[in-house]
Amino acid sequence: MLFDDSAMGELAAILGIKDDAMLSAFRADLIDLGVHFRAVIATLPCDLPGAPFNLSLTKRADWLETNVISPSERLLCAIADEMRPMFSTWPYPLSVSEFQDHASLIDELDALLSRAVNLRDSLRGQQADDAGHSQELRAEVFAAVARLLRKHRPDIKPSRGVYDPDLRRRVGVYVDAMRLIFHKITGVEENLDRLIRGEISFPS
Repeated sequence: MLFDDSAMGELAAILGIKDDAMLSAFRADLIDLGVHFRAVIATLPCDLPGAPFNLSLTKRADWLETNVISPSERLLCAIADEMRPMFSTWPYPLSVSEFQDHASLIDELDALLSRAVNLRDSLRGQQADDAGHSQELRAEVFAAVARLLRKHRPDIKPSRGVYDPDLRRRVGVYVDAMRLIFHKITGVEENLDRLIRGEISFPS
């Protein structure tokens, strides 16, 4: 369960939240955020737990071209009005069903082709920007969590914390809270140092 009593108890201890109403409001917002991003992860090819599979932008764009765009273009040409004689049933109109009007199918294929082309072009554009769904989603989740933490605890400023040689990682109120929330939403444990440094310089 997202943000169960155990998780909220741990988070309350980290953030020093003793007010039940404050913690309850925070929990409701965290659950909403978690549900939203879990739904995104469940439908997005990325490397986070719960994703349907992981596929790069390049491979997704190539797949669209091979499996959707090219076949749709060929089929649209095949069912164009000038090709209708290819579907003639003469002299056995009763043994072979007459092929119906293609207008609605053409409209649907046109719409599918248009969406596929737009998506392919978008993926190619993201490739040019050196983007990737897995990293972009991590950044988006982090930014949303940072905004939510700022909403409920505006007194806690972004900080990288201090290095703990025993744990071999940075620790502190901000970094511990962000890691806990990020882990509960994404299912992965990461140090988040790069994202925290970005948040310090350019707040979400």
